[in-house]
Amino acid sequence: MSQPEKKQIKQLGLKLFAATLLLTAALFVWSSSNHKSDHLSQDTWVDADGQLHLLGITLGKTVLRDAEIALKSRSDIALYIYPEEHAEAGLKLEAFFPAIADHSKVIVELVADEITLQQMQQRSTLPHLYPNKVARMNLHPEDLALAQQLVVKNLTLIPSITITPETLKARFGEPSTINSSEDGITYYHVAAIGLKATLKSEDATRLYFTNPNQ
Repeated sequence: MSQPEKKQIKQLGLKLFAATLLLTAALFVWSSSNHKSDHLSQDTWVDADGQLHLLGITLGKTVLRDAEIALKSRSDIALYIYPEEHAEAGLKLEAFFPAIADHSKVIVELVADEITLQQMQQRSTLPHLYPNKVARMNLHPEDLALAQQLVVKNLTLIPSITITPETLKARFGEPSTINSSEDGITYYHVAAIGLKATLKSEDATRLYFTNPNQ
């Protein structure tokens, strides 16, 4: 093979290598973009029994351990006491997912009767009080195992991406009601799927899901 032919083959190889790098980079950007919005593209629907399906979880049916499998993340489980002036006043058992696949945060409340909650409270650590007056208590190891088998009652999604009113309507449909408060928060209620969303420009969006008939 002559020297010019060798040079031509080498140049062709370099061009193919550069093209491969560009294609790989483009695919990475496309995949990252799709992955980032994956939680918004998953099916959210209500079955014949009135139970809401989202993120691979069925509210009122899926237990916490299966929710962890669906979200591909372990959760931080604890008891919380919300003060009377809080919208969620009372003693609640919750599991917090600090980062699911797309880096969104998820909080689920678990179904537990008052007796079970009180027994867990007796075995838990001393309350840690947060500035917002909500108190947290860590569970006894035996109760952590029990909590894994409890059913998910409701789910709060804190998306990692910006959610606009247009995004919300396009994804979940026209809200049943829209209300605004003096502090700049807008509340959207999509009754058909049990969604209550709070949007504020400088704060994280919260999407709160319950079964519509709950």
